[in-house]
Amino acid sequence: MRQFAFRPFPVLQDSFCIVCVPIPVNESQWDETTGRWRSVVSLKHAAQAAGLGTIGRHSLLITPEFGSMVWLGAVLCEQELEPDERKESICDLCGRCVEICPVHALENSEMEQTVCWEYAFGDDQKTKSWNIYCHKCRDICPYHLGTENSWTGRKETNEICNRFPE
Repeated sequence: MRQFAFRPFPVLQDSFCIVCVPIPVNESQWDETTGRWRSVVSLKHAAQAAGLGTIGRHSLLITPEFGSMVWLGAVLCEQELEPDERKESICDLCGRCVEICPVHALENSEMEQTVCWEYAFGDDQKTKSWNIYCHKCRDICPYHLGTENSWTGRKETNEICNRFPE
């Protein structure tokens, strides 16, 4: 997939050609200025701007349909497209993700990205694979399955979750 990541490809639509460029998803580079990993395009910010969902306190995109259980990809094209209407914030800042984080990466207003990533992700030398070792912030979120397809709706989820002691 990487060998094709920056190769433009044509798409025929209404008898004319549109040039499209896929954006590689795992091509982050360290930004000395911000002290964070950055990619060519912030897919979660692009998704939020396109009306797919909103970014939660845990810094993950939350969609009404799938919650934070999404992996993003993108294709840039030269044709102007109408975005969906922006979503109302799904995250209600309950703080469960902040409390459960084992490395305290969410205690400040901006996530401590390096601390989180060093703990949560890594290569397994035996299996030669990249693994996710922690997603507690995602699991504890009342909206990790979204508001539309989860077992209950947003209001009811809040009422149920608030019954449990902190």
